[in-house]
Amino acid sequence: MPLSPASGTIAQPRRLWARMVALFLVLGAALTLIGVQVNRAVDAFIEENHWVIHTLEIKQAIATAVAHLRDAEANQRAHVIAGNQQRLEEYQAALPKLMLQTQQLAALVAGDPAQRAATAELIEAIDQRQRTMAQILAAFHQGGLEKVRGNPAFAASREEDRRIDAIAQRILTAEDAALAERQQKTVHTAALTRTLTLATIGFGMLVLMLALVLLLCEQKRRLVSERRLRTSIIELAQSLEESRRLGHTLRQFSDLGAMLQGCRSLDEAVSGIRLALASLMPDCAGSINLINASQTLVESFACWGAPAPVGEALFAPDDCWALRRGQPHPLAGALAAFQCNHLHGAEGHHLCVPLMAQGEMLGTLTLWAEGAIPDATHDIAVSAAEQISLALASLKLQDTLRTQSLRDPLTGLFNRRYLEASLERELLRAARRSLPTSVLMLDIDHFKRFNDNHGHDAGDALLAQFGAVLTRTLRTEDIACRYGGEEFTVILHETGAADAAQRAEEIGAAVRGMAVQHKRQTLGPITVSIGIATYPQDGTSCAELLQRADRALYAAKHAGRNQVRGTAA
Repeated sequence: MPLSPASGTIAQPRRLWARMVALFLVLGAALTLIGVQVNRAVDAFIEENHWVIHTLEIKQAIATAVAHLRDAEANQRAHVIAGNQQRLEEYQAALPKLMLQTQQLAALVAGDPAQRAATAELIEAIDQRQRTMAQILAAFHQGGLEKVRGNPAFAASREEDRRIDAIAQRILTAEDAALAERQQKTVHTAALTRTLTLATIGFGMLVLMLALVLLLCEQKRRLVSERRLRTSIIELAQSLEESRRLGHTLRQFSDLGAMLQGCRSLDEAVSGIRLALASLMPDCAGSINLINASQTLVESFACWGAPAPVGEALFAPDDCWALRRGQPHPLAGALAAFQCNHLHGAEGHHLCVPLMAQGEMLGTLTLWAEGAIPDATHDIAVSAAEQISLALASLKLQDTLRTQSLRDPLTGLFNRRYLEASLERELLRAARRSLPTSVLMLDIDHFKRFNDNHGHDAGDALLAQFGAVLTRTLRTEDIACRYGGEEFTVILHETGAADAAQRAEEIGAAVRGMAVQHKRQTLGPITVSIGIATYPQDGTSCAELLQRADRALYAAKHAGRNQVRGTAA
């Protein structure tokens, strides 16, 4: 039956609304899809952060285990060379720590069959190294140094060390490769999220255009349809803008996290953070404030935005409510009844977010704006503070591990491992430039008698002050190392035999002028014997130079100590 004009008039808007409902349902499905993808991206970023922390824990465990092993080796070697009973006790005390660390490493890699097997190989190599050291000690107690030199375990020590380093490096390389693979997956997820976001925006705009055309075709309901269309456009534009802003923010956070992982120094990280935060929160000025090592002062390390009245550049931790309470101040949507003392007198609205990682307070992120700080900016600041805190904690851990691996903790000088690497590098440089390089071997005279008379605490005080004297006496480019026990080695850059002898005399004079303070007493006098070897006339390899310098040192000691001897003397 044909439709009447009235029924046709009613059916037309029904068809119109049916089409519009279908279009908006599709748009809703698209927005739901992008929402799900964004949620997946966030989960991927969180998981990536978890694996980054896991990788850092494995690296720390390996570095600590190797450090304990090297400490045990140094104490064993010092006991064998000098017969120092305390170093034997320290060697025995280091072994349980080494065992505990290897157990922790095994627990960390328990879920990865390949890394578990490599870790088992590393633990077996470390156990073999312990057995070798035990054999050397047994040989020393039976026949002294001559018995040690003839023991096969003594010759196998260096190869075992190289094997341990190679296995540890293989584990670290595998961890880095796995982390890189996970990061690649995260980048792929971010790219997919970006593509879906842009596609949804384009599709949404297409839906709006079709809806507008259909509404214009409905003349009788034009005014009502226009009002509804304006409302729909505003709401949809806000949703799309929020989606675009969220996607942009996620991309910036991803880029910031990736860059922070690659930073190698605090200054480099802070410089990048300053630029990233200025882009993430363009309507706010701010500063990054870090607590010093003694936890007594907070200092501003980076500022951005203009004008930036973000308070004092140096203040006490108790002057900031965020540091006191361990949470942002003021909280989102709360009235700031109390203002931080370091912001006293500053106008406008402020936000302080604590930088905290693994229970340690690192500093604050402080923001300032002329108007109220939006909740979205508040959330961005909190998320940024979490990433910054993890990066700063990681850099602090890297710096600590780097210092522990290169420095002797008692004297502050470089250790023997750094000496061997540095001497080889200096000899290669000297060969390229056809310049001399000298090596000094120093031994504190009658150190064992000093320990016996005054105690090991006084001996430690003597070694620490001796290291300080070397640091003050030498040039900046020279390298001073603790070779072991009371023996020290100095690499004199571009220095011939005559100049090296003069420098050695200056060191001897400085040592004779030392006054060791211990328990309110001045102990002394202190003297030092020094042997000199010079590249290239005394040798062209590290082993030759160290051996010739050591012989010259023993010649100085046999000649009465407190003197300098070269290889020609």
